[in-house]
Amino acid sequence: MTEAFLSLDARGRVLEHNARAAVLLGVEPERLRGQEPWVAVPALAGRTLHERLSTALEQRQPTRFLASLPPRTWVEVSVVPVRDELWVLATDITQREDAQALVQETEKRFRLLGERFQVALDSAQMAVWETNLTTGQVFRSEGHDRLYGYSEPLKEWTHEKFMASLHAEDRPEVEAQVGAIFSTDVKAYTSTYRTRWPDGTWHWLTSRARVLRDGEGRPLVVRGAMLDITTLKETELALQEAVRVRDDFLSLASHELKTPLAGLLLQLQLLRRLEAADASLPLGSPKVGSRMEAIERALRRLGMLVDNLLDVARIRHGKLDFVFSSGDLSALVSELVERTAEESRLAGVALTSHIEPSLVGRFDRLRMEQVLMNLLSNAFRHGAGCPVTVLLERSSTGARLVVRDEGPGIPEADRERVFARFEQVAGSARAGGLGLGLFIVRQIVEGHGGRVHVEPGPEGKGAAFVIQLPL
Repeated sequence: MTEAFLSLDARGRVLEHNARAAVLLGVEPERLRGQEPWVAVPALAGRTLHERLSTALEQRQPTRFLASLPPRTWVEVSVVPVRDELWVLATDITQREDAQALVQETEKRFRLLGERFQVALDSAQMAVWETNLTTGQVFRSEGHDRLYGYSEPLKEWTHEKFMASLHAEDRPEVEAQVGAIFSTDVKAYTSTYRTRWPDGTWHWLTSRARVLRDGEGRPLVVRGAMLDITTLKETELALQEAVRVRDDFLSLASHELKTPLAGLLLQLQLLRRLEAADASLPLGSPKVGSRMEAIERALRRLGMLVDNLLDVARIRHGKLDFVFSSGDLSALVSELVERTAEESRLAGVALTSHIEPSLVGRFDRLRMEQVLMNLLSNAFRHGAGCPVTVLLERSSTGARLVVRDEGPGIPEADRERVFARFEQVAGSARAGGLGLGLFIVRQIVEGHGGRVHVEPGPEGKGAAFVIQLPL
């Protein structure tokens, strides 16, 4: 026979073959009998002949197809199931003119398809790869190495290079998945891991792989596709952080809002006791007056908390409004220092001020009042009972407003972070508050065309919040 003949059992092993089959496969006859063709000739693993014969063994249906044998032989293959066997007849068509034309046309079509496929892979930041476990050969698409941070394709890619690029926390899981290929009958698996690029950055990849096995269940080829999911992972982590911040904020806000409410309730109860003890006690009496002042302070604090919450929502939507008018900034600061004198006394804080008179300019009075009240409240709360000083003076660009405490101070690494939403300096000395006051302060000051920053106090003690404001 000029055709090659093979008889395969139900597991794909060669029962009978002729000499022509051994010649076409390029293997000694004694190596072919009792073996699957792709085991006897490892280069066949994963090729068309292997896949189509594996399908025929499973489906037990006659089929006919073209296949290539290494190095460059084309055969026409006919497969027919006969009882428990599979008969395979292969004809060498390499020299036929019509076969050559078909090969050229097929190559052209596959090249065009490959180009389109590569464009799709590049657009999706994807790549495909294939490892022949018998020969150790690795195929990878054009964009494979780019997903590992290489601008140009490497000469070779190895399993060792892949494992070395993995994050130490992800490597054990990937090693376990690779080991399972040989210790179990797993047919497919998915890996998600971080890989270190040559520039030192970390990127997330996810890879879906399929394992092709022989009749004995031994793995021959692992084939997969992978996708860069760095942006997705960063978004996922950002959302998780946002949920955490939201939950922490809600817990903190409920606690902060309860504090002035509890104070209000206490003062009202004391007023009722005073009324029960002496119904004729006038409203102008010192006892009633002190209770009313405490209620007023609690209401002011509660109002400031609510205003800050509302302003955060406005800022998020770009709707923080300002009403500018001419006014005396010196008079406003003096008034607010006097108004908070009682609050500072109750907090055990010595409050002093040095205010240059008659600093007149255009500003939003209510917003600037909000700025100073937030800074003073921040100093009373976080100054550890140390003195607080308010300084207002003329500068070359307008006015310079400073609120300084002599407390623990703010570490240099945190001096910019404290102006972010919901941020506070770690430590018991700086616990409390919503983490919104300084964020609101910066937004208002910048809305006036000014700047605010924090620096150490005199001799490095405490923290000084400095505002440069044009007038």
